[in-house]
Amino acid sequence: MTQKCTPDDDGDAALAALRAMVFIGDATLAKVTGQLTLTQFRALRTVADRTPVTMTRVAQELGLNPSSVTRACERLVSLDLVNRAQNPLNRRETLLAPTARGRQIVEQVDADRRAVLGSVLDRLPPQRRAAVLAAFRDFATAASPES
Repeated sequence: MTQKCTPDDDGDAALAALRAMVFIGDATLAKVTGQLTLTQFRALRTVADRTPVTMTRVAQELGLNPSSVTRACERLVSLDLVNRAQNPLNRRETLLAPTARGRQIVEQVDADRRAVLGSVLDRLPPQRRAAVLAAFRDFATAASPES
């Protein structure tokens, strides 16, 4: 039998962890580039991970409406973080790919986030650290859209 999350106790603990993660995410993004919103960075990450990718696919991946993604990607193109080209197989589609600078930003944000998370995890005793990492893996699997 699975135990349900209680809103007051488990939910508050999960919410506190989420707030800490969002703070780390925002701080590391601001450190690398103060020019991007979180949505723009998420779009850049999707483009970098799925190259080449259409705007429609980026919108689906992010769960956003296409016009929001179009605006985010226009900003990424104007900052020379993403290249845009017509799909030679379907002229109605626009393909997106990261520039070298766009890839560098994604890699730097990831490196900074790993460093910050590593320093937080280093404050935990080894057994707790292993348990937290196992919980992170389980949580990520459970939260995955494919689950």
